[in-house]
Amino acid sequence: MSLSRFMRTRYVEGGRGPEAYDCWGIVRDAKVALFGGEPLPLCADALPGHIPAITREVGRVATELGMHEAQPAPGMIATAWHGRLCVHVGLVVIVDGMTWVLETDKPTGPCLTRLRQFEDRYSKVVYYAD
Repeated sequence: MSLSRFMRTRYVEGGRGPEAYDCWGIVRDAKVALFGGEPLPLCADALPGHIPAITREVGRVATELGMHEAQPAPGMIATAWHGRLCVHVGLVVIVDGMTWVLETDKPTGPCLTRLRQFEDRYSKVVYYAD
């Protein structure tokens, strides 16, 4: 499956695909489709606007799947933080030899954001590898 398939979707709060996604939904499906491996947990409680639930789910998924923090690389989950709260997630991808974060959000829908631009929007970005 190609990245373009995800770029043609739309943003929907709580969306888990295949035609509409929120940020966790697109990361969940794109990670498996583009990089293989087992599907990530559904995280039904991690809905946009429910920041404490998103933060809890990120910690739970990282722990349960044995993920560890690392430097950004293709297939890694980019978790975006404001203080102690995880507010957004994306997936690191390579397109035309450049590193991007695949993300989706209400104002933009699915998009590719340069790694540095993604990092500049948040107080901290933590990348998780499995």
